[in-house]
Amino acid sequence: MSRVFVSSSTGAEVYVFSNDHCPPHVHARHRGDGWTARVGFSYLGDTVTLMSIAPAKDIPPRRVLNGLLDDVQAHLAECRRVWWTTSRTACLANQWVTVSARGKIELCTASASGAKQIAEASYEVSSRRLRLAFRDGTSLEVKS
Repeated sequence: MSRVFVSSSTGAEVYVFSNDHCPPHVHARHRGDGWTARVGFSYLGDTVTLMSIAPAKDIPPRRVLNGLLDDVQAHLAECRRVWWTTSRTACLANQWVTVSARGKIELCTASASGAKQIAEASYEVSSRRLRLAFRDGTSLEVKS
């Protein structure tokens, strides 16, 4: 387990567990209030999402959860760094994406027009660059 940061708006400690599973996410644990949340993120975009919260009967107010999401968003580079360092995966292999003319990458289905399947993805922590190798032999590098 690697601590990433402490949420300034909630006081929850944010961790990445060493034996965790895809998709990339962090665990936020508020010991005083007794709740734990999972917040998901991606290496393809800057969106963070609340995946789950427990226990379901005493969840914190929405403003507290929004504060947590804002804090994870603010520490996204660090979350990505710790996830990559711990898990060694961006959880993108075998995913299908479309790449726009401007280089924007979006997850999609295999049937989407122009879809490409990712063969391998790697993340360079120091430069925050995501490298994608596609099954068609092409590759792409983007700032993440």
